[in-house]
Amino acid sequence: MGEDDIPAEVRSFLRDNIDSVLQLELILLLRAHADQSWTASQVAQEFRVDAAAASELLARCVARGIFAVTGRQAAYRFAPRSSELEAAIAATADEYAARRVTIISLIFSKPPSPLRTFADAFRLRKDPRDPPRDG
Repeated sequence: MGEDDIPAEVRSFLRDNIDSVLQLELILLLRAHADQSWTASQVAQEFRVDAAAASELLARCVARGIFAVTGRQAAYRFAPRSSELEAAIAATADEYAARRVTIISLIFSKPPSPLRTFADAFRLRKDPRDPPRDG
């Protein structure tokens, strides 16, 4: 069984919504705890990433209609915008549980998003050769 045996619904969901294995793991975590809301700091602690990275992952999932954000302190919960999306996530969860390596391979084989590549070109990064600034 190879990548071609993965259902089209799962392939489409991965192609259109998943940028990393961590993002998929996050979706599956919040799905498994659908009755609970999570803050970015809770997600960061759970996955041992910094809070900014967790916030970015959560925001992407909100933008794609997978999570809803509630409260003044921005708590996130699993709330797919449609029954079709929820079904695709359920099918993906099943495939991931049964064929983890194949799903991970599909995620890693995705070509980079042209829009993301373009946006990253304008991201300001500190050059390690720059001299330190006085505050």
